[in-house]
Amino acid sequence: MKTTGYTFRMRHAALLAFVLIFVGCGYAFAPRGESIDPAIRNIYVEPFGNKTAHAEVENFMRTAFIDQVLQNSRFKAVGDSAKAHAVISGNIIGLNTVTLSYRQDILAAEERMTALLEVVFRETEGGKIIWASSRLTGNVDYKVSNAANPLPFRKQALRKLSKDLAENAFNMMMSNF
Repeated sequence: MKTTGYTFRMRHAALLAFVLIFVGCGYAFAPRGESIDPAIRNIYVEPFGNKTAHAEVENFMRTAFIDQVLQNSRFKAVGDSAKAHAVISGNIIGLNTVTLSYRQDILAAEERMTALLEVVFRETEGGKIIWASSRLTGNVDYKVSNAANPLPFRKQALRKLSKDLAENAFNMMMSNF
């Protein structure tokens, strides 16, 4: 089937109109915190509490939240709460690992790590809560290539889980969800 010049031009005009509407509407893929007071610029991420039996989990989570603040051009991460306009604090309530599949030698081949957090984003002056979640959950599946020593794989999974949870929480903070 041969398209006429008129049909060809109409298709291109419709495509151009769609692109112009999409670009011109101000739509953004990532929330930028428009609902947060513009005076809040400096954010301090407090050391997280760890209510689990797993050591160092709180350090991974805190580092992941600091990275999220650093990646956002609207805020600046500060190392002292006295210099901050707002503070992010949290507790790791739970961290569980379960085996998803086994190898022939009855050792774990694949595991799932699940974390449960409570996170609060609040202003330093007055303590007004900007955003909070008491049940933020996330999980990550990972392969255990050497089941004799699964710790390196669990640590790598914990890094990814921390990054994913921090990104999810930060996006919800910025979109006021």
